[in-house]
Amino acid sequence: MDKHAASELGRPERAVRPRESAEPLRAPNSTVVEVRQPGALLRAGLLAGATAAVTLGIAEIAFTLMLGGTLADPFRRVSSVALGPAAFAPDFPLALVLLTGAAVHVGLSLIFGLIFVWLAALAYQLSARAPLLLLYGVLFGLALWELNILTVLPLVRPAVAPQFGLADQIWNGIVAYAVFYGLVLGAYVAITRPGVVGTWKR
Repeated sequence: MDKHAASELGRPERAVRPRESAEPLRAPNSTVVEVRQPGALLRAGLLAGATAAVTLGIAEIAFTLMLGGTLADPFRRVSSVALGPAAFAPDFPLALVLLTGAAVHVGLSLIFGLIFVWLAALAYQLSARAPLLLLYGVLFGLALWELNILTVLPLVRPAVAPQFGLADQIWNGIVAYAVFYGLVLGAYVAITRPGVVGTWKR
């Protein structure tokens, strides 16, 4: 053995830091353990819904302005769910439109955030791979758009349904709900991992 090899053998090994990842650690022959703690799931659902509410609201405003609308248009559409066709009247109090629209938007976003997290928990998918959670989020957002805009709205508020035209809903509906709401929900769960407590070695 030459001197160079001997010196290499005598050199202490350097510790290598593990790469940080949003994925739960999975040791060989182990299973990720999930628990359904109502308090933790409630908090995660509300925070996920609030985060997605902000991103969706910004996207709705940006897309509306891009399509030639006004800043108040997204608020008029959302508030019309509660106020009816009067929300689109030019002489209707703008402050009431803004407050009602914001309240409805945030309220529904929180509820749907809770539903998403609880569905993932019931299906034991809180520990799923990040790409799969993102896919769940996109599909959930698309399902919400179809349910809210294409199904429930024409039944509950048929007079305001024409204001949600398909041409406008390509951006403010399909893209906004899938990417800026559903995808955000999936990303939140993938990052925070609510209910994932560790691994069980088999």
